[in-house]
Amino acid sequence: MVRKREGKYIIDDDGEIVGVVKQDRFVKSMTEVWRFVKRSNLFKPAEERVLYHLSHFLQMNTNALVTTHGEYMTVERMADETGIDRSNIRKVVKELMRKNALGRWCSAEREIYYINPFLFQNGDVPAHLFWLFDNEYHERVKQEHLERFKAGKKRNSLIAT
Repeated sequence: MVRKREGKYIIDDDGEIVGVVKQDRFVKSMTEVWRFVKRSNLFKPAEERVLYHLSHFLQMNTNALVTTHGEYMTVERMADETGIDRSNIRKVVKELMRKNALGRWCSAEREIYYINPFLFQNGDVPAHLFWLFDNEYHERVKQEHLERFKAGKKRNSLIAT
């Protein structure tokens, strides 16, 4: 029996679908932005570690933080996954949100955390997620005196502190 791949399906020699091609799971680190982040020390070492660890929990095509079972991650679950106690993870998450590296938006009765797609991406991240982070930056600029973090010529929505 000969099997071949056609699009997202595996087809046998009779033309029957015998399976679905599994997609590789990977997360893209946006190296051009990270190069400038490292040079400028935008994040403290603990913040970088948390971001890196949480990047392993990005939902495909949404950049939402989800558990291995597909549930949206809470701060308590972030603490469990990173091994950092809850009070410290709350401080780190709050600081990352202040720098616009993490975003939290409410949908119905749940809070959903996202990683800024200028730092990490999983799959085809929709344009509206970039807009959400950019909008958050512009809303905060109206209230506080903030600067956009400069990563060379690459436009992003991170906030320099």
